[in-house]
Amino acid sequence: MSTTQNPPPPVEEPEEPTNRPPALHRATKWLERPYARRIILISGVYVIAILAVLWFAIWVLNSSGGPASGIMAEIATTMIWLTIVASPLMGFTVATLVYSLFGWGRVGGDEPPMQENPDIRTNATAVIAWITATSLLAGFLVVWGLVELAGITAGAYGTVPANKQQGFVAPINVNVTGQQWVWTFEYPDLGKIQSDVLVLPIDRPTYFNVTSNDVVHNFWAVELGIKIDANPGAITNTGVTPNKLGTFNIRCAELCGLHHAYMETKVQVVTQDEFDSWVREMGGGKTL
Repeated sequence: MSTTQNPPPPVEEPEEPTNRPPALHRATKWLERPYARRIILISGVYVIAILAVLWFAIWVLNSSGGPASGIMAEIATTMIWLTIVASPLMGFTVATLVYSLFGWGRVGGDEPPMQENPDIRTNATAVIAWITATSLLAGFLVVWGLVELAGITAGAYGTVPANKQQGFVAPINVNVTGQQWVWTFEYPDLGKIQSDVLVLPIDRPTYFNVTSNDVVHNFWAVELGIKIDANPGAITNTGVTPNKLGTFNIRCAELCGLHHAYMETKVQVVTQDEFDSWVREMGGGKTL
């Protein structure tokens, strides 16, 4: 005896609510909530703190005499603008994380809070605004970064040979050698004179050949905007044109042993006449 089973009745899809307020209205209502106002207030505090740190970094750089080259000026400008543009998004993100930890991290009473919250995933206004803001920021960072990187690399003779650059002046070649825990500078075209202090003439392109005698170091001429690894058994190249007279800092930016923090010296940017006199005192030949 066979039995027939009736098919189950079709499942009716729930109807879309007809009384849901528009997304912009929900966003406005969310902004009226006390915790939303607190997050926005904390965001403002963080933005001010970020800009204060930026101002302090600029003050430190200027107090040490920098920027002392076009490269460092471009780097400083890039960091300033990227920090300013990114600070609102960073402030809001950090404020939300902090308030989530301390504001919502503890719930008092026997019953959990049942306050209704707006659903961000279905709020078209919030989703589109967030995606648009972050996409514009990311695009700005990428485009600015690539343009500045190309300009800085070309200015450091990374892609454009020195003798093909506009306004060519014969560069000074300097062999930079790092070893635990000192820097040595040799001028191969000027009688191979050596010094533990880097001396450069102002407005004269300089080409560095950087290496190491032992472990990996990092040649960092802070105010000149030069920072490149010094690898044992290899030579890395970079360059710069100093544009400000003064005495600036050179440090090792790679952990290289016990006295890494003391592996520092100075770069003195002087006039061409002063540089010529220094070369003669060191027993070197003509500089031009």
